[in-house]
Amino acid sequence: MAVAFDISAPMAMFRRPYTTTSSVSFPLPPPTAVAGLIGAITGINNGSHEEAFSADYWNEMKGTKIALSILNPISWYTTTINFCNMKDPQKSPRIRVKHQFVRQPKYRIYVHGGLEDRLRQHLEKGTFVYTPYLGTAYAIGDVRYLGHFPLQPVTEKKIALSSVLPLPENHSIKIDILASRKVFRDTLPFCLTDERQLVKTINTVYTHSAGEKLHLASWEGLDVTYFRDECIAWFPAW
Repeated sequence: MAVAFDISAPMAMFRRPYTTTSSVSFPLPPPTAVAGLIGAITGINNGSHEEAFSADYWNEMKGTKIALSILNPISWYTTTINFCNMKDPQKSPRIRVKHQFVRQPKYRIYVHGGLEDRLRQHLEKGTFVYTPYLGTAYAIGDVRYLGHFPLQPVTEKKIALSSVLPLPENHSIKIDILASRKVFRDTLPFCLTDERQLVKTINTVYTHSAGEKLHLASWEGLDVTYFRDECIAWFPAW
């Protein structure tokens, strides 16, 4: 069994860690952002009231695995945000900083094992302990619970994924580029320590949206299941 929910917002911004003054976004929520979203909905305390860098919720993520679909086609919006200079307001009271946002994002998140039951209880009741948002506090997410569904095995040799493809190490997966049309690749942060230090990244492949399937000619070593009529690939368990 697995739970699934859709989350959308007028905008999202998942800042790439190498950007500083001008913030550039990932087009989809990295697994680290999804973990934070699950922690917010279920109300796991991150310990930041004692130390700002604390992320204690990672201790609760063990055994949980996710899959992710991009529902709305990826669209970008770039603007500047006017910040107050709190460090040296006399010198320069305002700072204008460029930001890249995902416009009208909508994602489908699947959760299996670990925190699945705890998450399901909150989603069924609509009782979110902390506000769910997409990357930044002003990108408040609208969550729509889809339900709790059984997972069905995949037996076909060739499949069409509706979800993002996490590439295993030393994989032998073959992507049919012509059938998939537009294909993108990105390296995402996968998990952190309880002090917000990066532990592992993961390579991913995805299409512009779930409406454009990612066709695989072979998928040996990939964790794939059917979720209703959707063929999805699971990230490794945390």
